[in-house]
Amino acid sequence: MSDKILLIGVTGGTGGNVVKGFLEQGITNLRAITRKIDLNRPSLAKLNDAGVELVAANLDDADFLTAAFTGVAAVYCHATSGDSSKADPQEVERAKQVARAAKQANIQHFVYNSAGGAERNSGIPHIEQKYQVEQILKAAGLPTTMLRACLFMEEFWKKYTRPSILKGTFPFSIQPDNPLHLITTKDMGRVAAYVIQHPSQYIGREIELAGDVLTPKQMAEAFSQAQGIKVIHKETPAWIFLLLWQKELFNLIQWYRHQGYQADVQQLRKEFPGILTTFSEFLAETHWKNPELTYESLW
Repeated sequence: MSDKILLIGVTGGTGGNVVKGFLEQGITNLRAITRKIDLNRPSLAKLNDAGVELVAANLDDADFLTAAFTGVAAVYCHATSGDSSKADPQEVERAKQVARAAKQANIQHFVYNSAGGAERNSGIPHIEQKYQVEQILKAAGLPTTMLRACLFMEEFWKKYTRPSILKGTFPFSIQPDNPLHLITTKDMGRVAAYVIQHPSQYIGREIELAGDVLTPKQMAEAFSQAQGIKVIHKETPAWIFLLLWQKELFNLIQWYRHQGYQADVQQLRKEFPGILTTFSEFLAETHWKNPELTYESLW
């Protein structure tokens, strides 16, 4: 594919690994949107060093977007808003702008990073909003593939979880034997690249995406093996988040506990051979047991 692949929402934390996934799949003709090209920003410097073309564009400005889409054959949209358990109203408005620009540019394939369970009336605002974006892209007449991501494995690197795990306690408000579907951000890039390389197989499809499925008890065992010390899962009560005024997070946890993701990991591994990462592989690849590394080290 000689034309550019446009990447939207990859200049923040999780986006850097998405780009690595594309590069590992052999797609190098990449262009990434950023509000301002500032190579003093480590994330932008890394993209630039990897050969990614950086273009200044504002998702709220139609004229800027038109220029960014020039010469683009396909799009991967990782995000149009920040990483949060709260729905961002701007996500929908930006999706409308992006959809219009993509349609005007006659994009051949638009791949969107949606959310697992988006189509199942979850009642979780930020998941419901992903489904709303899906409908905007479809209504624009774009040839789409929706990759409905399950929980990113990188979440367990965040400071509210990892320090405790390194000491031997895995605090998680999910039942010990309740399966949880997981995916890495790099695998999102790998799968998106694969999908773009095989458009006839994937245009028009919605895929709930996970690379592994484990119970919290099994995750604790994986942490134990990675760290070399025993890790115990501690089921923290969900109501604690209500006391902390975190109602959105409480509702999300209740959804995990009673509905949750439904990705068919066994089938996905057949469909994307050699692409999906297991949780144990992720812990090894990211050097989980090294206490000097942080969430920011992943990018």
